[in-house]
Amino acid sequence: MDISTPRSNLVVRFLSLFLLCCNSLYASSDQTGKQKVTVVGNDVTLETVFRQIEKQTGLRFMYSVEAVDVKEKVTVVFEKVALDEVLGSLLGKKGIEWGYRDGVISLRIMHDHFVQANVISPFTLTGRIIDANGNPVPGATILLNKSKKGTKTDVDGKFSLVDVQIGDELLISSIGFETKLIKVEDRFLIIKMKEVVASLDETIIRGYGTTTQRFNTGSIVSVKGRDIEKQPVLDPLLALQGRVPGMIVTQTTGMEGGKVNVQIRGRNSIRSGTQPLFIVDGVPYQPNLTSVGIDYGAVGSVVSALSFLNSSDIESIEVLKDADATAIYGSRGANGVILISTKKGKIGDSKISVSVNSGWKKIARRVELLDTKEYLNMRREALNNDNVLPTTQNAPDLLMWDTTRYTDWQKALVGNTGRYTDAQASVSGGNPSIQYLIGGNYHKETTIFPGKFNSQRGGAHFSIGGTSSNQKFVIGLTGSYNISKTNFPGGDFATNITLPPDAPQLYNLDGNLNWEKSTWVNPLASLVRNVVEANTNNIVTNIDVAYKVFKNTIFKVNVGYNELRNNTFKGATIEGTDPAFIATTTASGYYMNSKINSWITEPQLTYSNTFGNSSIDVLAGATILASKTEGQFVLTSGILEDALIKFPSAATTYSALGEGTKYKYAAVFGRIGYNIKEKYLFNFSLRRDGSSRFGPSKKFANFWSIGTGWIFSQEEVLHNVVPFLSFGKIRASYGITGNDQIGDYQYLDQYSFVEQSYQGAKGVRGQGVFNPYYAWEKTRKTEIGLEMGFLKNRFLLITNYYSTYSTNQLLFSPLPSTTGSLAVLTNLPASIKNSGWEFSFNSNNINMRDFRWSSTINLSLPKNKLVSYNERDLGTAYREGKPLSEKYLFKILSVDPETGSYFFADKEGKPIGSGQAYLGGASINTSPTLYGGMNNSFSYKGFQLDIFFQFTKQNGFNGLFATGRVPGTRRNQSVEVLKRWRAKGDVAEIAKFSQNGLLNLDYSSWLESDKSYGDASFIRCKNIAFSWQLPIKWCKRMHISNGRLYLNGQNLFTITGYRGWDPETQSISVIPPIRVATVGIQLSI
Repeated sequence: MDISTPRSNLVVRFLSLFLLCCNSLYASSDQTGKQKVTVVGNDVTLETVFRQIEKQTGLRFMYSVEAVDVKEKVTVVFEKVALDEVLGSLLGKKGIEWGYRDGVISLRIMHDHFVQANVISPFTLTGRIIDANGNPVPGATILLNKSKKGTKTDVDGKFSLVDVQIGDELLISSIGFETKLIKVEDRFLIIKMKEVVASLDETIIRGYGTTTQRFNTGSIVSVKGRDIEKQPVLDPLLALQGRVPGMIVTQTTGMEGGKVNVQIRGRNSIRSGTQPLFIVDGVPYQPNLTSVGIDYGAVGSVVSALSFLNSSDIESIEVLKDADATAIYGSRGANGVILISTKKGKIGDSKISVSVNSGWKKIARRVELLDTKEYLNMRREALNNDNVLPTTQNAPDLLMWDTTRYTDWQKALVGNTGRYTDAQASVSGGNPSIQYLIGGNYHKETTIFPGKFNSQRGGAHFSIGGTSSNQKFVIGLTGSYNISKTNFPGGDFATNITLPPDAPQLYNLDGNLNWEKSTWVNPLASLVRNVVEANTNNIVTNIDVAYKVFKNTIFKVNVGYNELRNNTFKGATIEGTDPAFIATTTASGYYMNSKINSWITEPQLTYSNTFGNSSIDVLAGATILASKTEGQFVLTSGILEDALIKFPSAATTYSALGEGTKYKYAAVFGRIGYNIKEKYLFNFSLRRDGSSRFGPSKKFANFWSIGTGWIFSQEEVLHNVVPFLSFGKIRASYGITGNDQIGDYQYLDQYSFVEQSYQGAKGVRGQGVFNPYYAWEKTRKTEIGLEMGFLKNRFLLITNYYSTYSTNQLLFSPLPSTTGSLAVLTNLPASIKNSGWEFSFNSNNINMRDFRWSSTINLSLPKNKLVSYNERDLGTAYREGKPLSEKYLFKILSVDPETGSYFFADKEGKPIGSGQAYLGGASINTSPTLYGGMNNSFSYKGFQLDIFFQFTKQNGFNGLFATGRVPGTRRNQSVEVLKRWRAKGDVAEIAKFSQNGLLNLDYSSWLESDKSYGDASFIRCKNIAFSWQLPIKWCKRMHISNGRLYLNGQNLFTITGYRGWDPETQSISVIPPIRVATVGIQLSI
């Protein structure tokens, strides 16, 4: 027997309410000539048109065959038009009138004199302007050619024009559409405009609304779904690398699902979070999932929650940067905002789309390591330098192993070929009343490691929207649900690529792991000993309900919910243990559960109107948001059999850990936009925020912005002076945003349990002191932008200069130990400045009938500086006038020609040993000083080729050596160590080889010295996408509407002088970005 739960009842009621609302869209019709109908047909008979009208209205036509020729063919495009207007257009000029009675539409011939008068006399022309999809075109200009009198369409695309006669010519124009000249043939017209899609007029999403590049007063960059789909990546953030000026996206590992760092226009805070605000379909989204107690194996302790979204479901990603764009989000907008919009259903015939692609993945770069001969010479030289004789204990690699062997551990451990498979399917379509999209997806990737490890993800996406017949009520429901399942090794095999090249073979002749008499740790032990299984469920859903209260006023409510749930098991088995120690080894099981859920409600009221040559848009709204994070960790150990590893009752010891936080947020906001003559633009935003992360004295704060723009190309004087300038705009913005990424409960007294008990009882330790007075960090943003289009916008240049000034930094201030706490979180007088230039250039180089070539390039030149601070509060980690990313290092002067150890600089710059070296003798800025991307797109008939390069100029950690692996020990090294000191009097770059630990301090200091950093600049071929559109004839024979074959490649090659493994990840023990190549097919029916 099934028993319904409260949650299931809630879902049923919610869906019932939604379906009831959708049903009411049809039920709201009244049987009059004012009800809306949709009739679309090309060269169809009047009889067919009448049938469509009868089906939608429930009315029936009555007429005599002498009055109406129902076999006459017409072409009609009526989208949600009043029935009277449809009949007037079809029958009015034929001299036929109609009436309604008892559910019947009666047609009869008008009197001749009435028809004649109707044709000759001036009248008031009414009509509607629509686009190719039947959507209204507001703000279109309609001019009467003979008198130049004109009008504009309202928000529904409707217009009226007095003193018009049959035969007059109308000139219709609107930005983003081709200008159209038509002849008046009736009292009512429906005019369909053809879009001219240019980057200036493409719709872009902004906070709580939409705009276009032409009329935008803020700094917003849009990346469309068509560009994202070309890139075979699991995480949509990786599709943004190099494509957005002012934004740096960095992979921390090449493993799928690994953490991705995102920073927009520099670092604004010393301690608080600097990640942008992510919003998916109006729902705030946590970008990272952090482990509790254990890690996720080879991926690390943090995974990207964006990898649990399906990239192919994304319609566009908008990046909001300046105050005008971000202040509407208040305290959450200081670090920028990233809006992710998923695909929705559209008006049109039902369409089934299927796309399947499969491919391969491989390490793109290798580290140049010593071969066996060089390695053995290094080991012998190290023993000799230390005056130590080799023994089976300190040198089994020299005395017990086969010194003629050579194993390329990069090939053996991370050199496998992974498989990449992705499948997408969707059904979409709709009419003016209902639009729908339902899709499913499946994704699988195997690893480059030995063993059968993989990650799989499957899910569904849906969107259902509807509009009532009177166009007053609009409702939409969207949702995505994805399930991810991964099994990874307990660690990253990349940490073992520096194993000795003469190490023993991995397996014995009997097929068991080879431990070579316990002289090494077999790297394949983790194939069976440490295995991680992670299961993640992710749901994002929201419902939008809007009602047109008055002609220009709309009330809207958005309700959204997100839940991200992860269950991870990590097992440490007995099987993968060295047989010499197996008698004392037991198995352990680690269980981790985490959940993040959030819901949001945002009621909004909008008003839009046109007054002569001006238009105004007003928005007022509120936000109520709550989120909850939970995590539990349980360790079960002492299990005697591997088969019982998932049975906690088989364990003899247990350990548990739990954590959880709640976050609440409330706000009111508003925006006023004013457009004068499509030339002068003004925008003002205001928000008042309240956050549970602040104490009662500072819980609320105000944030605002003002943006202005002048489209100077609209000035007529410029048309003659600069005829090649087709578009020009200057814009500026200023405002204040905030930052509440400080963690929860920081203003409260905090305590933690002490692990060690005292007299059988656990104690607590103070970790924080109550402080209700600390306030929000604030960032003042200023921007000036210049946008210019040349030769009918064939070339478009956008230049931005920005400056942000962040103050009121929240930092820990030290306290006396007598308070019971080491520090208190408070506002300190430290300030940070970020500034820079951004450039974007788009060009249509060749635009011929069969061949097209376009290019885009963006370039960013950022600067960061700590303007002021108190050294007592911040210590020596930061310095006034320097970037926050400045690393303060030891300075290596040389290698001592006598001893072969390093000479470091003391505070006065004099040579000294590592024990007395001065940390700060050298410094280096590790943030990029220049970055961007360049794309070239070529098309010839049905062929399309896109080539995208990402480039970065930066300094970084060279990753030549790893901590604790001094050259000379039993670990392989970079060929760079061959430049070492060998004998007295040598002038060398690298210190002598050693294996007994005497040079550990030298090399650990080297890792924090100027020698461990260097040029990490690179140019990477990020993506190549090639496709072929199947000929129309082929598609018809195959009974499909569209077909496409495609090849995609990611991270194909890198041009760099970087000395380590990869200039992006900058590590000797982390998988670099993976090269991926796929081939696929896309079909539509």
